Amino acid sequence: MARNTACETVRVEVRFRNAGSAGSCLAQLTKIPGVLFHILRGRVTAREAVYQLELTGRDVSVNEA
Repeated sequence: MARNTACETVRVEVRFRNAGSAGSCLAQLTKIPGVLFHILRGRVTAREAVYQLELTGRDVSVNEA
């Protein structure tokens, strides 16, 4: 019998002071089991990095992200 797990999709905009910290954070998101993330839009400048992300997965996992 298959377990019913609720899936959730959340869209967020995140801002970072530089591209290095953005890359580190996005790399950590890939390590959360059960969460898929898509970069919908990104802009990196000398002053900041801004990304619009879509996180999809089990409720608990998405909340952790």
